[in-house]
Amino acid sequence: MLPILASAGVQEPRRLALALRPDDVLATGNEWIALPEIRASDGALVSFNALFMRERGLLQPNGEAGRPVLEPYVQVGGKKHTLDALSWSLLEYWIPQARQERDGLEVTLTYCAPPGHRAAFLRLTVANHRAEAVSTTLGLRSSFGSLARVTYVPVLLRGERLLAPTPWVDPGEVYSYVTYDTRFAWAIVHPGSKATLGMPPVVVAPQADAARTVVLQPGESAESLFVLSVGLEEFSAAHSARALREELERAGSDAVIARAAAWCRARTRTTGRDDLDALMNRNLLFTTLYAWGRTLDTEQLVGVTSRSPRYYVSAAYWDRDAMLWSFPGILDSDPQFARQVLEYALGIQSRNAGTHSRFIDGVVLEDGFQLDEAVAPIVALASYVRATNDGRFVERYRDAVDALRDRLLGRFDPATGMYSSLQDSQDEFQKLPFLTYDNALAWRALRDLGELYERLREVGPAREMRERATALRAAILRYAVVSGVPGASGPILGSATDGEQHVTTDIPPGSLLKLPSLGFLAEDDPLFSRTFEWLHSGHYKYSYSDRRYGLPGSYRLPFTTSWTIADELVLKRSHDRAAEVLLASPWDAGIIAEGIDPDTALPDRAGRAFATAAGYVAHAICATACLPRR
Repeated sequence: MLPILASAGVQEPRRLALALRPDDVLATGNEWIALPEIRASDGALVSFNALFMRERGLLQPNGEAGRPVLEPYVQVGGKKHTLDALSWSLLEYWIPQARQERDGLEVTLTYCAPPGHRAAFLRLTVANHRAEAVSTTLGLRSSFGSLARVTYVPVLLRGERLLAPTPWVDPGEVYSYVTYDTRFAWAIVHPGSKATLGMPPVVVAPQADAARTVVLQPGESAESLFVLSVGLEEFSAAHSARALREELERAGSDAVIARAAAWCRARTRTTGRDDLDALMNRNLLFTTLYAWGRTLDTEQLVGVTSRSPRYYVSAAYWDRDAMLWSFPGILDSDPQFARQVLEYALGIQSRNAGTHSRFIDGVVLEDGFQLDEAVAPIVALASYVRATNDGRFVERYRDAVDALRDRLLGRFDPATGMYSSLQDSQDEFQKLPFLTYDNALAWRALRDLGELYERLREVGPAREMRERATALRAAILRYAVVSGVPGASGPILGSATDGEQHVTTDIPPGSLLKLPSLGFLAEDDPLFSRTFEWLHSGHYKYSYSDRRYGLPGSYRLPFTTSWTIADELVLKRSHDRAAEVLLASPWDAGIIAEGIDPDTALPDRAGRAFATAAGYVAHAICATACLPRR
């Protein structure tokens, strides 16, 4: 990694070199537009998307017949100059830049989505290092083959796709999606370039080819800018592009990139180690900008599992994912943004807190009660208040605190003193209602409620919550402990019980390995030690103890999960082993996936681009290694 350099009062962006596989993609974006699939092989943009409250998810334009939606290209002397063997790097862990040097020409390609803009831009440059002049064409092909609504899976929408010159903005083209009226539009504005347009029936789908040709003398270089924007209809899409184009014209592309990089830099932390910093900061930024975004039609901040279609349950809201996984990383990197995140969770999403999953407007998507999800906002709120001392925020959401408390108390079972859940933390039905981890998390939430009520100067409710927490801890230690487990050196914790029967397994992300970090058991407590040893032994079916990168998995996740790596990273007894596994994997081009193969450390393909888990792992790195802020 290059050091930070001072230049005219502005820090040069740090550059992180990447080692990528041919089928890797890179992601970038801002709060308005996500570019989740930039192909490492040739720099093409496979798809992009924007959040829409009306659609309760993402709208994703796709290119024609499997082609990328945007394809940059270069021609030299009228012949194709193939963009391959690209050397990729990231500016401030987030802004992708590719470089190619071939036959005396240096080509660079940069994607940047400046914060605050409903747009992103692609910068294509060519420098001539030959001894003679060369005619060079810099171009971008775009096409609109289909539009998909994405909540979990892409669903193709039925409507008319049109292409026309951008209204009142020249030169550029706007792609419209029309049913009874325009429902969505996106535009390409390309200062200095001229476009050739194609429409059905001459071509299969609306498409444009914007390019300009320049003659470069020895030592000269040329730059072409292509602005991609989104809007509710043709004018808003075009003028989102125009605003960014004008910013580029006034300040220059280098300055706009530098400002975007500075925004990223302000949200990074350091451990003093380049390898940990690279993994931590990329995923802190990924959870900030892919687990959260603004809807184009209502301009509201919303939370999702991921804004990338590569994740198999993308574009929906889960309390647990947002509040227990993404939120801690955001609190590490941007406490002011963490406040906004809580406003969303305690606002539009709070009425169905604890329900399996919801659409981004708070309406139920998948029904079913999950205890860990019900208490997740309480735990997040308390951690925010401890970190910021923002007592006024608690006062503002006093009613939400009461509602969350009442929802938790509504699951109380007087016979056992524990709290029930229909589904476990892997979103699967559990016949035995009392889950050990979920109840330990509820214990944490009851203690947190005690702290919150103390801040509200409500002595009675604060005392009641502390007393309930004490009683719950005793109930867990009475009913969740199992004796006679084959291979265990003594009593261990089971994962679920009905007060008599038990299940002995682990359920990451609701892992028994997390109990010390919750404060429920000390790491050296004999009960935890025996449980830890059994889960890592050959007696546990999913321990993977004999595999090079094996850490305990589960009945549903037969691999080393990212949550287990994070949970073990914060334990003294397993920190070094977890760090080894963490750094051995390439992940999803550096972005956290749901898990990795215990033999190869390659990421699980179904769970790639996992934005909320990115925050969970990044937080674990920071919790164990971050240096204090200067």
